[in-house]
Amino acid sequence: MLRTGAGDPVRVDPGSDPRVGDVGDERTRGNPLPFSVHELRSPGELGRLSLDPLSDYFDPFLPHFMTEALRCGGEVWVSEAGGRVTGVLLYNEVERVASVFTRERALAETFSRLHDPVGVFSDFPLGPASEVYHVYAVDRSTGTVPHTYLHPVRAGREADRTAIVRLMREVYGVLDERWLDRVERDGEKCFVVEFDHEVVGVAWVCVVPGHARLHSLSVRPGFRRMAVGTDLWHARMQWARHAGAEGVLTEISEHNDASRSIATAGGMRPIGQLFLTART
Repeated sequence: MLRTGAGDPVRVDPGSDPRVGDVGDERTRGNPLPFSVHELRSPGELGRLSLDPLSDYFDPFLPHFMTEALRCGGEVWVSEAGGRVTGVLLYNEVERVASVFTRERALAETFSRLHDPVGVFSDFPLGPASEVYHVYAVDRSTGTVPHTYLHPVRAGREADRTAIVRLMREVYGVLDERWLDRVERDGEKCFVVEFDHEVVGVAWVCVVPGHARLHSLSVRPGFRRMAVGTDLWHARMQWARHAGAEGVLTEISEHNDASRSIATAGGMRPIGQLFLTART
C-alpha cells in the first residue's frame, strides 16, 4: 500500500474544452482539459491551496500526504478550477504507484494517464482488473479493546533504519528508501517488534489533528501468525488515542484476511472502499 496514502461523482468531459494545463510538460501540453493542471515543486506552495472536499476518508490527511510526497522526491499534481483544488495526484517514480484524490471520475482518469505503466489508487475502478481495498474505521466512542501483548513493542529509532529497510524490501520487493530517510518524523510514529535483537515487524501510525491512519504493517514471513501484527495494531491504536485522535482508519486489501481479522477484532468496521488499478 502507498505509504503516502491511497485513494481516496462526475462533471466534465476531458475532450470538450480547448484549455490546457498550465505546466510546460509533455504529459499535459496539448491535452484538452477543462481545468488547470500543474505540478507542485515545494512544500511552500501548499499554503496557498484551497482544497475542495476530495475524499470521504482522507481529506484531513491530504496536506500531510502531499508534504511527505514532496519530501521523498515524489510528484504532486493538482487540478484547479475557480481558484479551488478539485483533484490531487501523488506519484512515486521508484515504486511506480500513484494515488488520486478527486470527486470526478474524468479527472481521475486524466491523472491516471500521466504515467504508464503504474498502479493507481482511486475512489474509482479505472480498469477491468481493479483490486478492492476496504476502508476500516473506529472512533473513540467504541472504547478500548483489552489486549495482552505477546511481544515487546517499542517505538522505532533512527538506529533501526537499516533493519527496517531490509525487512520492508523482503516484504514489498521494491521500496523507495527516501521515504525512510528519517524513521522519526513529524506526523508519523513508527513501532517495531524484535526477536533475538532482529526487527521482525514494523508499522506506522499517521496522526493529524483529530484523526489517525494505520499503515505500512510489515511482518517478516517466518514470524506471521504469531500475533506480531496484532501487537503492532494495538500499540498504534494506543498511541493514536494518546495523541488525541477521535477516529482511526486503515485500508486493507480484499485479499488480506489476516489484517482484516486484526482490524475487526479490534472494533474496526468497513466504511467504504478504494480501488487499485494497474495501468499497462
